[in-house]
Amino acid sequence: MVIRVQAKRAVFKPAPYDTRRRPRRIPSWVIVLLLGVLLGSGGVLFLQASYGAKRLTTEQAQKLTDELKLVSVERQTLQTQVDNHSRSLEAERAQNAEIIKSLREELSTAQAIITPMKEQLNLLVQTLPFDPRFGVVGVSTSTFNQAKKGGQLSYLIWLLRAKPEKQDFSGWLELSYEGRWPTGRVETIPSPRVAVQFNHYLPISGVANLPEGFVVQRVNAKVLAQDGKRQITWRVLPVQAQ
Repeated sequence: MVIRVQAKRAVFKPAPYDTRRRPRRIPSWVIVLLLGVLLGSGGVLFLQASYGAKRLTTEQAQKLTDELKLVSVERQTLQTQVDNHSRSLEAERAQNAEIIKSLREELSTAQAIITPMKEQLNLLVQTLPFDPRFGVVGVSTSTFNQAKKGGQLSYLIWLLRAKPEKQDFSGWLELSYEGRWPTGRVETIPSPRVAVQFNHYLPISGVANLPEGFVVQRVNAKVLAQDGKRQITWRVLPVQAQ
């Protein structure tokens, strides 16, 4: 005889706590946070649309791009001009430096020539005659040349003092030309005064533009004081006809 034993079914026993999983809900603070973010983003967009910078249209953006390109081209052009001017200035500076160097060399050469000439001139002055009867400043020697038909007259006059002094002499040289016209009329033509200043000697040369046909026979030379009134010396000088 076979005896079958059946398994006992589990008897339900109520537990003190319910262990079943409940469905999870989104926390309320997360919902509040999301709502705040949405409201903040919307506010920012509203402010930008109402008070912020307006967005450019396609045409405006293209126009702005073209203007920027034009400004860039103008800037490059100006920079090129500045570079060209800079190169020109550098070239001019180099050229000026060469000119200055050349002038200095010429000046040095001229000084080398002038120095011995001054020494020879000083020796020549020592041989010039000086007559104290005519004053402290004298007309030592002179040369006047004029063509036979008159006109321009070239001259060279040496003013001389007896010896070098501590102070220079300052005054005026006044020349007047006595001559004759082809008609036989005699006339004296004055010339403008010439300011003179020297210590020991002074050569004065020049050309008097006299009328054509006026032949000078002699020249009156006066040396006046600085005030132009007091006469220091006076000489009558002959003229050589060429």
